[in-house]
Amino acid sequence: MSHNILFQQGNMQLLSEGLLDGTITLKELLSHGNTGIGTGEGIDGELIIIDGVGYKINHHGETEILNDSFNITFADTHFDHYQLLTEVDDVNLTTCLNDIKQLISGNNLFFSVKLHGNFKQITTRSAKKSVKPYPSLEKVGENQVEFTAKNVTGTLISYYSPMLYQGVTVAGFHSHFLADDLSIGGHVLTAEIDHVTAYTQIFRSFLQSNPIDDFDFIHADLSDINKLDTVIKNVE
Repeated sequence: MSHNILFQQGNMQLLSEGLLDGTITLKELLSHGNTGIGTGEGIDGELIIIDGVGYKINHHGETEILNDSFNITFADTHFDHYQLLTEVDDVNLTTCLNDIKQLISGNNLFFSVKLHGNFKQITTRSAKKSVKPYPSLEKVGENQVEFTAKNVTGTLISYYSPMLYQGVTVAGFHSHFLADDLSIGGHVLTAEIDHVTAYTQIFRSFLQSNPIDDFDFIHADLSDINKLDTVIKNVE
C-alpha cells in the first residue's frame, strides 16, 4: 500500500466522446484506495468513497451504499493518509480551496483536500444513468439535476490536478460531497463554509489506468480534443 499514489480509472476524453461503459468494479477500485470520487456506468450518479465504503448519489438526490460489483466508468482514488492543515471559517469553497493550494504551493502538484464540518449552504448535482447507445458527456450534462441544502454537516473530497493534465483528468479542483446523515451529496457546484477542518494529502505519482479490455475504447478515435475544454467546463 502506498499513500503517495493517486490512481485514476479512465480519462475525460473517453467520457466526452460517450464511451461510458463501466470498466472496473468497485471491488477492484478499492484495491487502489479507500477514498475517492467518480461515476458509474452510463454516468450513473455521482460516486464518493469514504473509509472504504462506496456511496452513489442518484438523480433523485438519494444516497445508496454500493456493493462490490457496481461498475465504474471514471474514478480517482487513493489510500487516506491526510495531514491536518488548518481550521476554516466563514468563507466560500472556491476561496478556501485556492487558499489551501497557495499554502502548500500546489500549482504543479497532484493533491487531495478533505474538508469535514458544517456548511452554511451547498449545491450539488447528479445525473440519471444513460444506456447504450450512450449520448455524449455534453448531452448528459444538460440533464443533470441540482440539489441544495443549508446548515449541513458532512465530508467534501476534492482532487487537484495541474492544468497541463486537462483531458487526461479534470484540471483544477474536482469535488464531491456527502452529508453525515446522507441527506445530500454529489458533485459540488458551490458551497459556503461555516466551519470545517481541512486536511491535505500530496501525491508523488499519478497512475492512470486505461480500459484496455474494452472494445469500444480500443477502436475509438479520441484524437480530436478541440471541444474537450468546453465539455469539461460545462459538466464540471
